[in-house]
Amino acid sequence: MKGDSVSTFAKKCDMSETVIRDYLSGKTYPSLNRLASISEKCNVSYSWLATGHKLEEIHDTENDNVYSEYIHRVPVYIKQLPTVEEAKTQKYVRGTPPVMNYPVLDGWLGHRGLDSKKLIIYWAKGDLMSPEIKQNNGLIINTDINEVIDGGVYLLEYEDMTLLRRIRLTLEGWQLLCNNNQCETITVLRKDFKQYKIVGNVVQIIKDLY
Repeated sequence: MKGDSVSTFAKKCDMSETVIRDYLSGKTYPSLNRLASISEKCNVSYSWLATGHKLEEIHDTENDNVYSEYIHRVPVYIKQLPTVEEAKTQKYVRGTPPVMNYPVLDGWLGHRGLDSKKLIIYWAKGDLMSPEIKQNNGLIINTDINEVIDGGVYLLEYEDMTLLRRIRLTLEGWQLLCNNNQCETITVLRKDFKQYKIVGNVVQIIKDLY
C-alpha cells in the first residue's frame, strides 16, 4: 500500500474499505479480475499480487505465459458511461458504479473464444432478473451476435428503453422473459423484430460477495 491508509488505497482501487480490510485480514481474497484492476491502478506486478513472486523470480519458462497475461479493457455500455469528471468522484453516478472500463484477462478471452473489441460491460438495473442477476451486478456483454440462442440473456434497446431479458424462441417470434414472476412476458412477433435492437448477450456476471 506504500504508506497509504486503507481509505486512500480503497479509493485508488475503486473498492470499498470493507472489501480492502477483508483482503488484508485474509477473510476473503480478490478475484483475478480484481487483482488485475489493483495491479493496473497501483502500478504493481500482477504476478506479484497473485503469487508473491516477481516475474523474473519464476524460472519455469513453461509457465511464463501464466504470469504475464495481457489485460484488456472492456468499455462501459455507452448509455451508462460516466464523464471523466464523474468517474473521478469515486461515487455512484446516476445509480451506476463510476467505472469507465473493466479489466479482463487474455486467457479468459481465449478460453471463451471472445474478442475483447466486441465486449462491453453493462450494470444491471432493478430486480426483474433476480436472483440470478441483481441490482448493479456487472454483466459482460458480447456484441458479436450471429444468431439468437434460445434461453440466452440479452441486452436489448426498444425506442428509448434498455431491456435485459431472457429470449425464448417460438414459431411466432420471441418471448422476452424475466426471472421475477411479477414481470409480464413480452411477445415480439417476427414482423416486429426490427423495432428491437439486440445489443448483445450476457457471457459473464460480475458480483461482489461483500
